[in-house]
Amino acid sequence: MRSCGYVLLLCVAMATSGCAVQHAAAPATTPAVAIAPVVAIGAARESLPNDYLRVIYVPAGVQVTTLSRPGALRAFATATPLYAPPLTVAELPLYSGLANNDQNVLMAMRCQPSDPAVVDALLATWPNVFAALRRDVPLKPGACMSESTNPATELACYARGYADAASSTVPTALAGTLDYAAKLFDAQHAPLVAWLRSNYGIFPAFSGLGYSVKDSYYLDTKPMTPQQMLVESISPEYILKNVSLSTAGCRCIAVPPYAGRAQDRLDPAFIENAGESGACKAVPRLRVVER
Repeated sequence: MRSCGYVLLLCVAMATSGCAVQHAAAPATTPAVAIAPVVAIGAARESLPNDYLRVIYVPAGVQVTTLSRPGALRAFATATPLYAPPLTVAELPLYSGLANNDQNVLMAMRCQPSDPAVVDALLATWPNVFAALRRDVPLKPGACMSESTNPATELACYARGYADAASSTVPTALAGTLDYAAKLFDAQHAPLVAWLRSNYGIFPAFSGLGYSVKDSYYLDTKPMTPQQMLVESISPEYILKNVSLSTAGCRCIAVPPYAGRAQDRLDPAFIENAGESGACKAVPRLRVVER
């Protein structure tokens, strides 16, 4: 009787012959395990992702070589893993408290520093902001013993006065921290607010809860209620040292305005593939990388 391996077609036609069709064993594969969004967000907040996404809009001709403007101390970024599948350009900035600008060049950076310490990334909470101020602003001995007219010194001294004390009551603990931070935004401390805006990118829309407030770009014309602010606190945000794109391990693309740009998707994988390491490479339009 002929081997079934040689007469496969005959065996199929003559099922009564007793031949069994043999198939080569399929290679073992491990199915992809989807990560629940709650786990992804928890991981992003509890440990630094070391994969940051930053989007800004600049006029044509402006060269971007650092995370924030030259002279600033810190820059805001979000966690890249939370933006795949990618959102459209119209949607994505809103989650970081920004707004799409169809008239300006879109600069998109994906940063994965080889040495995380160089960016000193911190989840953007008020306790972490106060800690960053203590590190970023050097003080002379006794500087906090008397009043100062220097906003940086005044802020660093104020940060040193904050105590991140443990509590068994969440509302009470948060209220104390937020009240301490809110004093910086009263009418008497305009120079301090200006310094925070210029050096840290902190605007009145900053909650200090570690989440950016979606749609908060329009707070000056469209105020939000506390309920809205809490509901719209969705995307974790981080404050990074304002270092060069090269030092921060960034790949960056510069996308000029074009018809329909707002409806195209801003894919972190495209930034990684098309961007230049340590510089913002001009690309004619956005693309989505096939997965």
